[in-house]
Amino acid sequence: MLKSWKSLLRLGLVRALLVSALVGLVFGVACSSSDISQEDLDAAKNLAVAQSELNSVKADLSSATSELSTAKSQVSDLQSQVTSMGQVPPAITVIQTGASVPAAVGSAPTGWANAESERGGLYLIAQYDSSGPDAWSAADHPLVYFTSDGTESSSPTYDKDAAYFAGFDMVDGYTKEVIESVIFTELEGMAVASFPHGVGVSPDGKWVYVGFGMGDAREGYVAIVNARTLKIDKLIKQESYFEGGMRSQRLHHIQGWVDSTGKDKVILQWGFGANGGPHHILDPNDDNRVSKSITYDDIKPMGHPFTTPSPNGQYIYVSMTSNWIRDNHSPAAAVAKFDIETGKHVVIEGVGHHPIGITHTADGRWTYVVDGHSGHVYKIDNEIDEVVADTNSGVAGPYGIALNWDETRAFIVAKGEGTHNLGGVLGVVDLTSFRAARDLHTYPLWLGGSASSVDHAVLHPDPAINELWVSNMNGWETIVVDIATYTATDWIPTAAGGNTHAGAFVTYTSSWVGQLESDMGGPKSAEMWANVEAKVAAAQ
Repeated sequence: MLKSWKSLLRLGLVRALLVSALVGLVFGVACSSSDISQEDLDAAKNLAVAQSELNSVKADLSSATSELSTAKSQVSDLQSQVTSMGQVPPAITVIQTGASVPAAVGSAPTGWANAESERGGLYLIAQYDSSGPDAWSAADHPLVYFTSDGTESSSPTYDKDAAYFAGFDMVDGYTKEVIESVIFTELEGMAVASFPHGVGVSPDGKWVYVGFGMGDAREGYVAIVNARTLKIDKLIKQESYFEGGMRSQRLHHIQGWVDSTGKDKVILQWGFGANGGPHHILDPNDDNRVSKSITYDDIKPMGHPFTTPSPNGQYIYVSMTSNWIRDNHSPAAAVAKFDIETGKHVVIEGVGHHPIGITHTADGRWTYVVDGHSGHVYKIDNEIDEVVADTNSGVAGPYGIALNWDETRAFIVAKGEGTHNLGGVLGVVDLTSFRAARDLHTYPLWLGGSASSVDHAVLHPDPAINELWVSNMNGWETIVVDIATYTATDWIPTAAGGNTHAGAFVTYTSSWVGQLESDMGGPKSAEMWANVEAKVAAAQ
């Protein structure tokens, strides 16, 4: 556009010079003789034409000048927006052993382990003093979104010479500004070797759990961080016997919930691919000790580590598959409905090859399971513990799943699992007709920004906001989607330029009473479940 304006300006100047020369010539001829000849009349006529053309050029020049001024103003506005978007939030806390974090209490902490932690292979590596002054204001930020932040090589800020880092960001749930970012590059003399594959928060909002790899990248560790002081309280590691040898899995997912007896629980879900596990259920009010381990002695085979609790908190749904089941010609995978009090489980068969995403309706009647291998979504009737319907999501390699407020639609996060792993779209399944939505202008929904290998969608706890926040494992933003319009509206960059994986919304009072509202498994608070039930009733 600017090129055409410059051409117009050059053309106007040339035409003006030609007209000026012509006017001078005619004026000179007219003054040289007192007789009026035909040539004089022709010159006068040409002068009138030239004057008209000159006026036209002046009008074009004025219009072009006005457009150029408008364009400059627009460019200035865009530059201001780009500058503001590129600003890195100032609140980045870099944590390293011997610096912000006190030294470990002894070389071999005692008093934390119990029979279940030993059975499940979870070990306390270091205990720290996480007390101290408040690192941020809960009064100023009553709704916070937690998401992981770890080294991403495709990020514009990536520095191959910089130390690998892991950590998490805290985003204001309303302003969408990063308010704090906790980053560490080493702990206990070991360098971080892999970015976090998830972050979770305890039901009372006191503890943040972030998993990563150190040493050999497959050696899995979890840092338990005090959410108020943003200091690490514990460093724990997983290592257990698996099929003939010891195996240390990296942490993949974390979820919190309140169980059927009213106790707070957090589950650490270890592993990758189709042979995950073990999983550990912690009691955050008992120094984060293990209250229950779920191992191959309990459920076998154990598939991808994407477990979710039932709405009443009594059951954990665990995928059951393996490498050979995932790659089998016929679908043979299952889901285990595990009772956390009794340790018994029911096997629900017929959920494809590679079950990953699992979520539930508010009344506990239906469970939806996503098969990352075939692209199908399965519907389980929890009264009879059987699959009663299935449909194709219409997207490749689906991973996470989230329901809208009235539970009429499921949003399927198309990661490209098992194929390209570069997915940047959402599928939408109409749960009334139970098929991919056909009333959208285009399908699937493109997320834009740095969307690549998107994996989880978390429902914003405010019904008036009506948003999904999508994590982005191969990008450097959290992507916000307007549920009503099916469009991406915001792209929240991570503070340190890392990628994101999973997330959790937590509300806080000014006196630091916290409550987990929702995470990758769906709503978690009683208030949010009640809002969902009201929306469902209104839609019927």
